[in-house]
Order: sequence, then C-alpha cells, then structure tokens
Amino acid sequence: MTQVTSAQANKLLQVALFTEAQRSESLINILTDEAPKNAKVNGGKQTSHTAPVVRVTDLNKTAGDEVDMQIFHQLNGRPTMGDKKLAGRLESLSSADFGLKINQARHGVDAGGKMSQKRTKHDLRQVARTLLADGYYGRLLDQIGMAQLAGARGDHFASDIILPLANDDEFSDIMVNPLQAPTYGRHFFGGDATTFETLDAADKFSLDAVDNLALALDEMVNPLQPIRMQADPSGGEPLFLLMITPRQWNDFYTSTAGKDWQTLTASAMERSRGFSHSIFRGQCAMWRNILIKPYKGMPIRFNQGSTVQACTANSATGVESAVTAGTTIDRAVLLGGQALANAFGSGKDGGAFNMHEEMSDHENGTELSIGWINGLKKIRFKQRDGLVQDHGAMALDTAVSL
Repeated sequence: MTQVTSAQANKLLQVALFTEAQRSESLINILTDEAPKNAKVNGGKQTSHTAPVVRVTDLNKTAGDEVDMQIFHQLNGRPTMGDKKLAGRLESLSSADFGLKINQARHGVDAGGKMSQKRTKHDLRQVARTLLADGYYGRLLDQIGMAQLAGARGDHFASDIILPLANDDEFSDIMVNPLQAPTYGRHFFGGDATTFETLDAADKFSLDAVDNLALALDEMVNPLQPIRMQADPSGGEPLFLLMITPRQWNDFYTSTAGKDWQTLTASAMERSRGFSHSIFRGQCAMWRNILIKPYKGMPIRFNQGSTVQACTANSATGVESAVTAGTTIDRAVLLGGQALANAFGSGKDGGAFNMHEEMSDHENGTELSIGWINGLKKIRFKQRDGLVQDHGAMALDTAVSL
C-alpha cells in the first residue's frame, strides 16, 4: 500500500477531495453560486449571498466552533425636508447576527482483504473512495440541508436515506445545528387551511398555492430576496425556486389543465434561455417568477397524527409549539437568496476534508475513511421590529394523495 506521508501530499489530497465534493451534482451544490471576487467573511472566502446556499470556507476553525454572520437592515427613516435641521434626525445603523456551529464528521468502509481484491476486476480502493467522497457525502449533505430549510425532519424513511429520524439518539449530533420551525410569517398552507392542524385531505398542492406564495412575496414588508446567479443573463429578472416533493408534483400535474401545463413548462424553458443552470434540468414549471421543481431523496412528510413543531405567532425568539397533523402532509420549500449557510472549518493539515487509509487484520484487509468539518443551518435574523424571521426560505405545507 502506498502511504501518503508528506504534509504537502496530504494538502493536495484534501484540496482534491474538497473540489470533488463541491462539484458533485448534489442539491446543495447546485444551489450554491461561485464566490464573487474579493469577498471576505470572518477572514475567509464566501460564495455569492444572492444564491440560496452560501458557502463559507477557510475559517481556520476546529471541531465544534461557531461561525458568525451579520446583516444590516435597510434604512427606513423619514427624509429631512427643506431647511429643517438634520441634527437629531440621523438614523442609527441596525444589524442582526446569525451563528451556526461546525463539527467533524467521518465515515469509513472496509475495502476487503487480498482475496476479495483477486475476485473482482474493480479497484476496490477507488470504488470505496468514490462512494465515500461523492455519493455518500453528497446525499448526506442534501438530506441535512433539506431538513434545515424545512425546519423539520419529517416521518419518511427508506433504505437509501442516511439521516435518521428525529427521535434517534444520534440525530442531533449528525445535524450539528438544531432544526428551527418556519417562522410565523414564512409558513403557508394549501387549500383553505390557515394553520398546520387545519389541513385536511382536500388541501393539496395546486396552482392556487403558487399564486398565494407569489402574492405574499409581493406584499411582504421583508420579502425574500430573489435568487441571482452570476451566470444569469436575464438582467435582474426575479427568480424564486419552489422545491416540492414528488407527491406534491403529482397532485400538481394531475390537477392542472393541459393548456395551463403547456404555459407553465414553456415559461420555464423561456426563463432558462441562455442560462444553462442545473436547476432548469429535468421536470420543472414556472409561474409568476417562481420556478417549481420536484426534489428527490428525502421528502419532508408528516404522517397523520404526527406531532410537529410550529411557530404559531410572531415572536422575538421564534417560540415553537406542538401541533398535530390531521392528514398526511408534505412540505415544500420556497427559496430566495441567502437561505442556508454551509460553513467549513479546517482540520488536520489545514484542510476541510481528509482521507485515511490503513491496513487491518494483520495487513490482510484495507480500511478507508473520509472526514470533514462543516455545519449547515437555515439563515434567520431579527428584523427591525424585533421579530425573528427566516431570511431566505418559506415553507408550504399541503395534503398529498396516497
């Protein structure tokens, strides 16, 4: 076995692993834009804040440290007219802080013994590395990120889901940052329901639900900021992304007239013209500047009778109360800019990623592991009025057909 021993070789390997992980077609990576030139946050590089996911790197942090971000509120004081004295009418700069934790995570595989290597034509070490650094890490990142954005883990579980249910002993450790229910002004419901517990089987996802979201965005005092990717040639045309579950998509598709569906898909194609971004690949529809797209992997679903945390009123701290699902409910997430923070720290030899390989069983077997230091958290800030608000994400709950 070739051992990687020099510090320089370790750094090259870590950079390669990090680059490979960020280039994979995971949902979190797709929703992250490139870093603008000379952008610095806490002495480290930050990707564009107008994308749904903001990645902060080179933090020089160790396992368990906290990363801070800050936002300044818009000025909204009255102007001073004519010859009135400006003294005493100056507006104070107002800001709010947001913090998230980062921690170390590791996962490993047994690449088999010498006889296992002889029985296959594949390089088991390379297979193990690819599965760890690409498939495993990307899937776990997406599942944690979707739970953070939705503010809940949900009840759905399948054999291909890595993230355990919220009642599992290891759930909190894996999440790193606790889940926070959608804030009161960012939580919407399908049909004629006005609260989570009043949703019934008829309140399914439809075009009316998209209209309600679009109207809310137009009338909000502190609306979500539109998504603006650097490669977007539209010249600032607003764009929001509504990630819905496959069952919500099915209800949407089967309830929409053929002529309307053609308009929705044609609008998505027109918006993507000259903008070959991955969010426009596959099934999608567009209505009133909202791109509607089904997300796969781990739908956020609440079974009938499940107890869910919800913010039932505005508050300065996002106080949550327990509510009960009256039917089977899926949660969609509407994304604008700066919805989720994905922060990386530095571990061994200064890299965010590392890989370790060692012999086992008297040097008959090979074990490989990867490790990384990061944390994800939905971004929320306290507004000028003192109420806390999710910054770039809104939740839409609807009943689903079974």
